Amino acid sequence: MGYWAVVEKREKGFYAHFPDILDLEVRSKTIEEIKVLLKESLSEYLQSLNKTDRPRPTAHFNPTVQTTNPRKIPPNVFEFLYIEIE
Repeated sequence: MGYWAVVEKREKGFYAHFPDILDLEVRSKTIEEIKVLLKESLSEYLQSLNKTDRPRPTAHFNPTVQTTNPRKIPPNVFEFLYIEIE
């Protein structure tokens, strides 16, 4: 199972968030570190849900479906990443 993340290029680096998970976001100066931080933060978040018997959020966001019109993609979006967790 996994979730899509939206990575944005900002003035001082990168910012990324999961549209399906509120308040889960990361920042870094490099795209390589963003990828690591996204996987780590998602893993920690899902583990905390498991420990408290809360359900995982349903994954709804899919950029291949929701961004078919390039004019609707904000100009600061750098890429979409699918982060998969066991």
